[in-house]
Amino acid sequence: MTDKKEKQTEYQLDYSVPHWFALYTRSRHEKKVKELLDERGFENFLPLTTEYHEWSDRKKAVIVPLIRSYVFVRIAAKNAIYVTRIPGATRFIKFKDEMAPIPDFQIQALMQAVNEGIELKKRDYSVETGQDVRVKEGPMKNAIGKLVRIENESRFFITLKIPPCAFEVMISPELLEPYNGEDGDSKSDAKKKTCVRIPLGM
Repeated sequence: MTDKKEKQTEYQLDYSVPHWFALYTRSRHEKKVKELLDERGFENFLPLTTEYHEWSDRKKAVIVPLIRSYVFVRIAAKNAIYVTRIPGATRFIKFKDEMAPIPDFQIQALMQAVNEGIELKKRDYSVETGQDVRVKEGPMKNAIGKLVRIENESRFFITLKIPPCAFEVMISPELLEPYNGEDGDSKSDAKKKTCVRIPLGM
């Protein structure tokens, strides 16, 4: 009982302590939002990168956000409303209905990489190895497994536990979503989901 209680409180967010958070902005409003954050005294970080646009007669270097529609902001969560009221800002990224803090060392590493001119390649998917995932589309829809390895940007491998065996399946990343053990579907869909879900015994 004690272990379960400790696990439940492990990820509780202290709303009075500053953390880094990812702020979602309107399209092409990242630089404007950063400017307004600076004016209002909010610590923030907008990583930029150089893209080369080529036309038939010329080639031009353009400075663009490394992560489109996102600015990182370091605030206490209790002050989030003052940030989301800024024109162009929309919402903070959340996990289980709570603002999702980003460890300082991760932001510092990203800052260092940008400052040193290290080439960064962004991956457009929301899951990582070791994470529980659910298949959201396709013939295996609603199957639940664990992401065990990433071979390249289009070849992910997940394990599906079907006692007494476990199977490894290759799947495209766009078919996966993080799974936290909760179903967000309505009760009207419950019967349908029961029929199509693979019994994983997890």
